Amino acid sequence: MKKLVSLVLALIMVLSMGMAMAEEPIKIRWAMGCGGTAPVDAAKGQEALNKVLREKINVEVDIQYFTEDQLMNSINTGEVFDIYFTCDWYFNTNQATSDGLFLDVAEAVKTVTPELYASMSEDVWELAKTPDGGLYAIPNQKDYAAINLITYPVEKAKELGFEMPESISAWSELTPFLEAWKATLPEGEYPVLIGGAARGLESSFDFIDRVALIGCVYGTTDVVTVFEDPEIMERYRALADWYKKGLINPDAALITETAIDTKKERIDMVQAWPGYDYSPSNGYPTAMIRYAGPNLNVAGVQGSMQALSVALEDDTAKRDAALKVIELAHIDQEVANILRFGEEGYHWNYVDAEKYPELAGCVQRTQAGSDNYSTWAFAWPANFITSFPVTQGMLDGVDAPPVMDQYENYYKLVAEEAKVSAMGSFKMDTSAWSAAIAEMTAIKDEYFSDFATGTRSIDEVYDEFIAKMNAAGLQEMIADAQAQLDAYLGK
Repeated sequence: MKKLVSLVLALIMVLSMGMAMAEEPIKIRWAMGCGGTAPVDAAKGQEALNKVLREKINVEVDIQYFTEDQLMNSINTGEVFDIYFTCDWYFNTNQATSDGLFLDVAEAVKTVTPELYASMSEDVWELAKTPDGGLYAIPNQKDYAAINLITYPVEKAKELGFEMPESISAWSELTPFLEAWKATLPEGEYPVLIGGAARGLESSFDFIDRVALIGCVYGTTDVVTVFEDPEIMERYRALADWYKKGLINPDAALITETAIDTKKERIDMVQAWPGYDYSPSNGYPTAMIRYAGPNLNVAGVQGSMQALSVALEDDTAKRDAALKVIELAHIDQEVANILRFGEEGYHWNYVDAEKYPELAGCVQRTQAGSDNYSTWAFAWPANFITSFPVTQGMLDGVDAPPVMDQYENYYKLVAEEAKVSAMGSFKMDTSAWSAAIAEMTAIKDEYFSDFATGTRSIDEVYDEFIAKMNAAGLQEMIADAQAQLDAYLGK
């Protein structure tokens, strides 16, 4: 009898241990980008996140923050993560895919995470794929169809009697306003502040290679230089006119963007969307004028993504868990808020809906959140489902509140007006052009800051610049790009 009891107890213990093991959370390692150092309170934010993930999908994540150099060192030592942040300028998606580091999830994303797949349009998924139809990285849900705008100080426009339009077709339309504004400024101050190049200058061009400055005018499949786009040439010429008239800081070609005092009233070229408000960051009431977009292409869609390691190819349980983490971050606001802002109650709090009904659902960051939990908002899977952060000025009624339906309006605008790239997900194989690209890089470095700031007119330097680029192989590269594009499109 004692033996029977012992056997039963042993069996119960084995079954209990088996159940406990089955309930053990799947652990996912996630390599996330950062500009310098990890958030001070990264561990605290992660603890809050894992509490939610365990309850919802029985998963825990270990998020490590890396600069690109740090991540490359990690990879070179053989360290492997399950999820990687990737884009064209950080852990380059195409290069990592070519190197066989990422897993194709084209089918799994539909079957394992259908809500994730439904959260973005077919156009977006197609542009995220490689030319052979593989999906090696999942786009982040954000402003992937680029809209370019110019910001300006609202009170300055009112003071000078200008009724500013919602959109313009040419930068030169702003010249009268800038001239009137300049007349009110003391010596040494300018309404247009630029460091290195005017941002968004070439935003409406569908690039194939930014060094060679080649691609297609939106809606076409003829490979040309950016200088064949009349909208962009107008912007170059407007800059030259503004510089000549003393409307741009004279050292624009000699400094970098980081040298600009962003608290000074100025016009600025930004990528955003109608309804976004730069007033809190600028420190003065700011409005925007749209001049390009929305333009939907590979560069926009692949500008911020999450990829799964190819090491998960034979571990479907872990692959599915990683996909479900990304799905939750795309569709679950609680998860998205923790990723972006940290721990609720410590790094941030929801606004009191009874006291501020017009700001219900918004969040206010605490001092600890502002000081110790700063991450790349655009790098998380769904920047566009996080709650709107508000300032004390918004709560006090001093600053304008956020436009609560700005994300819905953005997607509506994209659905109704977006120009979709005629090149599809085409990516040029430039491996045969590495020497030419290196030479073109040096040529571009010599000239670009001058004509991209208006310091020298594009018409003044064009012939000289293009002659040097042609000598480096520009026209031959254009011909190869055209042949590759035609083959991709089945022409």
